Order: sequence, then C-alpha cells, then structure tokens
Amino acid sequence: MKRLVITLAAAAALAQGPAAMARELIYGSWLGANNATNTVTLTRYFDMIRERTGGSIEWKLVAGGQLANGPGTPEAVKNGLMDAGLVMAPYQPRMLPATNMIFSQSLIGDDFVASVGAMNEVLMLGCPECHEEFGRNNAVGFGGYGVSPYLFMCRGNPRSVEDLKGLKIRGSGGGVNIIELAGATPVSMPPNEATSALERGTLDCVLGGVQWLISFGYLDVVDTVIQAPMGMGGPPVLMYVNREVWESMTPEERRAHVELMPDAVAIEVFEAQMAKDRAAIEAARKKGFTFVEGGEPFAEIMRERDAVQYGMNVENARAAGVKEPEKILDYYLSAYEKWKRIVAEEVGDDQAKFREALWREVYSKVDPEAL
Repeated sequence: MKRLVITLAAAAALAQGPAAMARELIYGSWLGANNATNTVTLTRYFDMIRERTGGSIEWKLVAGGQLANGPGTPEAVKNGLMDAGLVMAPYQPRMLPATNMIFSQSLIGDDFVASVGAMNEVLMLGCPECHEEFGRNNAVGFGGYGVSPYLFMCRGNPRSVEDLKGLKIRGSGGGVNIIELAGATPVSMPPNEATSALERGTLDCVLGGVQWLISFGYLDVVDTVIQAPMGMGGPPVLMYVNREVWESMTPEERRAHVELMPDAVAIEVFEAQMAKDRAAIEAARKKGFTFVEGGEPFAEIMRERDAVQYGMNVENARAAGVKEPEKILDYYLSAYEKWKRIVAEEVGDDQAKFREALWREVYSKVDPEAL
C-alpha cells in the first residue's frame, strides 16, 4: 500500500508542471541481480528511456525478488507495491489465461530469433484478449522475449528418454506436457528456486535454456545437458506496468517506452541470451559436463507434443475464459512461419537488422495510447 501511495503522489506531482516531472519509478525483478536480463537488457533500456525523456523518467531496478517473486509479480504491480515488473503468465494462469495459452504453445525447431519475433507480434498485434486481461489486472503489458530451445539439464548422467522416466523435472508452460511425454514428473517452480531443489536432490532436472547454467547457478548442481531442442515458449513480458503509472506519463514518455522496446528485445536476444548461451556451454565443458546428443527419441517426443498441443491449449484456454483461442494461436503460428522467412532472408545473425524488423513488423504498428 505504501508504494501505491507514493505512485499516486508522483502522478499528482506530474500535473503540477515541468519542475515536478522528474521522478523515480520502481521496477521489481525476481531474477537474480547478476542475471543478464537485468544487467544487460533492462539496465540499457532504462538508460535509453532516461535519455529519450530528458530525465523525466528514471527507472530503478530492484532485483533478486526483493519486492515480489515470479508468481507474486502481477499482484504486486496491480496493487502498486512496484511500478512495473517482469511477468511470466504460467505463474499466474488464472490472472493471465490468454497470455498463458501463448506461452503454452511450444514452437517446434531451433529458430530462436524467429520465435522471439513471433512472440512479440502475437503479444502486441494478435492478442487483444491479452491486453484486456492486463487491463483487468490494472496493468499494461508490452515487450516479450524468449530463450533458446529448452534442453534437459540434469543431476547425474541420464542419457536417454528411458533414463528420464520417473525423474522430477522443473518445467512450465508447454514444457509440462513435454516432461509428461518423456515419462517424468513435472514440477512447477520459478527457475531461480530450482537451484536449491537440485542441490537438495528434491529435483532431478530442469527443462530450460542452457544459459540458466550460469544465470541461475546450475553449473554447480547439474552434471549433464541433453542436446535436443524441446520447444521454445514465451513470451515473458519485460514491461508489465501499473496502469495508473502508465496513464500518469505524458504521451511522449509512453511513446518512448514503446519505440525503444525493439532495441531492448534485440539486446535481450543477441546479448543477454545467445551470447550467454555460448558462454554457459563453454563454462560447462570446462567443468567436465557431459553433453549428450538426444537424437531421434527426443525428436519423437516433440512430434507427439505438436500433434496434441493445439487442441489441448485451445481447450484449456476456453475453459479459463479465453473467448477466441483459435484465432490467437493461428495468428501466432502464422507469425512464426513469417518470422522464419524474415530471419532467413533478411536478419541472419545481425542484431541491428532484427531490431529494424521488429520495428517495421510490430512496434511501428502499436499505438501507446491504446494499450
């Protein structure tokens, strides 16, 4: 409640004139203080916003879950405990059922850059129900990212699908069904909480991005990485902003947040994800990790997943109150195919070109006043 009072007071001060406009807003991240999303992406994004707004908006990043953990972030933003935060819909599927449905649709393959393009496009242009549910929860949401194809990272030395049977594996979104198809037991928890569970032996594996070896400290608690792409899910929402805070900004300040988001997403993909993936693999090899080629048995799991996931996700979303789940998922899958062509023909491994494509295809079409 105290944060809400401060936030509303800042909104009132905004109306008093230019001298009162410079203000500090609080961004709560449940990711660790050294996580690259915090240190690389958000830090630079907030610097760009400060520069673009002439210092009228100053975001202060409070990391490490000091204000709220992953599941608690939507409620903390709603109630004004913090002005914005990082939101994962699978942690609060009842609050965010349409966004959770997108997260639950595993994108098949390993075209990571294209997956993030598609995630941003469906979030910003193809899912009006996502923005309706943000509004119901007193928030505005924009800016998605993803992680490279999920892999099984385990204690001990499992090498095959058979070795995974009966193991307890952390997963979320579409990963839950993938774990079940592998014959293992899915365990729902934020990835930062899985570190101690792996250390205690109450968890056997994590299904997640390989850079988590560093960002969540798994280098010290797992031994084996199974190299088989097990789907890409998202988007985590980078900017989930309290609605009163958003509406208290000037049109120019709101526009700055949206226009700079392609820069933030491109930084996240190329510098906070892909570069850190390479560093994590190198560090794991130096520590003597076992890297196992998963091969055809794991590819078969993903074929099984793809055969059932659309109907499963539509059914679950409709039961949760989503009105047009097929329309959203059809848009998402079509966008993924489009972005695979854009990446192959235009972007390649060029960060600047990805940023340009994100602006052209997505963010140039977003009206900040309509969020």
